[in-house]
Amino acid sequence: MSRIYVDTREHPSAIRNILAAFDRQGIEHELRKLDVGDYRLDTNPALAIDRKQSLGEVCTNLCSPGDKGRFWREVQRAREQRIKLIVLCEHGKGVRSIEDVAKWRNTYGLVSGRDLMEAIYKCHISYGVEFLFCDKRETGERIIELLGAGSSGNEN
Repeated sequence: MSRIYVDTREHPSAIRNILAAFDRQGIEHELRKLDVGDYRLDTNPALAIDRKQSLGEVCTNLCSPGDKGRFWREVQRAREQRIKLIVLCEHGKGVRSIEDVAKWRNTYGLVSGRDLMEAIYKCHISYGVEFLFCDKRETGERIIELLGAGSSGNEN
């Protein structure tokens, strides 16, 4: 049986529903410091999921000079270690694809939805990082599905 590793830096209150989804499906999970991403399957170290709470967090990671370096270092580590990195953004509110990001209204800064969409595409094209979107209540199931943890084998 596979086990999902959960990064120790994930805030307990933010992941309560995610861990509950793992428990409902009988999937073992273990808190562990991860160098890349927030979720990894013990049997497939070449795939990692980095959870983002909103497009605002993605915007900060990709476009803010103060935070940009940390995210890009993680992207670079994934590339160096040949890990496919998936950014799973819990934004919801009708955002289901990168194209939908163009319609996003940034209430806290000057970066437009179109600017963020272009930054996401640049990251995807340059580093192979995949950006997916879901509602918060779907996150646990999406992580299980993306990692292939709910099946007998790894489809990814």
